[in-house]
Amino acid sequence: MAETKLINLKINDREVQVPQGTLVIEATRRFGIEVPSFCYYPGLSLQAACRMCLVEVEKMPKLQTACTLVASEGMVVRTNTDQVRNARKYMLEFLLTNHPLDCPVCDKGGECELQDMVFRYGADTSRFVEEKIHRPEEKWSDLVYYDAPRCILCFRCVRVCDEGMDVKALGVGMRGANSIIIPNGGDHLDCEECGMCIDICPVGALTSGTYRYKTRPWEMQYVSTICTHCSNGCKTTLSVRNHEILRANDRDLSGINKDFLCVKGRFGFDFTKHPERIKQPLLRKGEKLYPVSWEEAARAAAKQLNELHAAYGPESVGFIGSNRTSNEENYLLQRMARATFGTNNIDHHRTADYTGLVTALGDRAADSSLTMEQLYQSRAVLLIGNDPTNQNPLVGWQIRAGIRHHGTKLFLLNSREIKLARKATQSIHLSAGQEAAAVRWLATGEGELPQEMMEQLSALRAALAVEQDVAILFGSELAGAAIGHLVAFGSKLPGTTRYMALGDYANSRGAADMGLLPDRLPGYAYLDNKEVVDALESLWDAKLSAKPGLTAP
Repeated sequence: MAETKLINLKINDREVQVPQGTLVIEATRRFGIEVPSFCYYPGLSLQAACRMCLVEVEKMPKLQTACTLVASEGMVVRTNTDQVRNARKYMLEFLLTNHPLDCPVCDKGGECELQDMVFRYGADTSRFVEEKIHRPEEKWSDLVYYDAPRCILCFRCVRVCDEGMDVKALGVGMRGANSIIIPNGGDHLDCEECGMCIDICPVGALTSGTYRYKTRPWEMQYVSTICTHCSNGCKTTLSVRNHEILRANDRDLSGINKDFLCVKGRFGFDFTKHPERIKQPLLRKGEKLYPVSWEEAARAAAKQLNELHAAYGPESVGFIGSNRTSNEENYLLQRMARATFGTNNIDHHRTADYTGLVTALGDRAADSSLTMEQLYQSRAVLLIGNDPTNQNPLVGWQIRAGIRHHGTKLFLLNSREIKLARKATQSIHLSAGQEAAAVRWLATGEGELPQEMMEQLSALRAALAVEQDVAILFGSELAGAAIGHLVAFGSKLPGTTRYMALGDYANSRGAADMGLLPDRLPGYAYLDNKEVVDALESLWDAKLSAKPGLTAP
């Protein structure tokens, strides 16, 4: 990759260097200099609608919008002059023309960008005495409410729905002072209900049906955690009050997902307060289950397992782990099965074949694993099977972002009609179960396939052969030998080909890594790997069985 050229400029009499092509607003943020903005949002198209980011640039006759101005060699920028401060004050006065002063009841109060900017740059009085334009609040869905008078028309919601989510559920209606955001369903939203529009709104125009009027930001505790749903591992921040989760978001952009969360990550926490949720162990006594302490439950389980083990031997006991629990818990469970009970009858619900991928890659496994950031940076992506929009939403987000920002070419092999096909450079529709045969033909040219499909696969192979560092993703449609064929094909492509297996649940990869498998030890070591077995037997002070265990089915 070519080294990025640096340019020199001055910001508030401070000499700085930034990569060529950097926007002035991003250049100022690199050095902790505030240039306020409402419409600008990293990763989305440039709008220049709010005019809050105006700055002085030497030799330019008027103030410039920092969100659209590219820094150039020798540029002199001033962000805090009297002219700039007055421009911000007058712009805020204009935005407040019709904005209701209902901060004490607005859900955004205490974390509103407009409120913060008015405190910092706004006037203490208003010159407007005209009656404000008012519209009643609208309920677009059970999750999204819209209050038009609060809207400052930054168009963030429209752009994130169109560009980021590729849903296009929002638009702009009317004109001038009467402009409003309108949903694609006329009076309701017809979309994925991801809630991105709510979180990206800088004011209280869009609010959440699950959170509104329940609390204030300063009354909650904020707990960082990992989303409990798909296998992408998005970081989320839970807002908690009185031991109840009231909302989830990731506004500090600190995880691999930055600002992205899907509908499950943002709203899928209601199960935590479901009345039928089991909150402590239940032990059967006679015909009924009774709540008991963890200690009593553990003693009862240990007693029955020991009795079975003593009467019928190690093969009488089996352990089914979870891909929703932590690596530490998974490791301890398989250790208990193997070291305490002497059995390899240990498994979990499996979809993506991580074992097959690690085996096919061999010594290259570490260097050939694809990260989310590498997926975003990839210039070519081959997706086989899976529907990322629903099964692995962050993967879909990264692919769409790569297409927008880097011109990523997307190639699809799928038996389903998926939304990402709209963005694909080439999409090959297969019959159900034909994915393995198609991959085999790509790798070896062998197999019986329809002539038209072989021509399409030939074109795909030729297109990928001129790409560099291809990212290959696959779902549960490929397993075992098919993954070997896929890696063989990827090995022929230029550069470093990287792979990502797309599992179903929160810790699918971790469960496999930790050894919840009947034929593999932690780290995917075979049961007859003497070096690993000797080390584990010494560590666990136990004799391990070399006989493969039963799978969960």
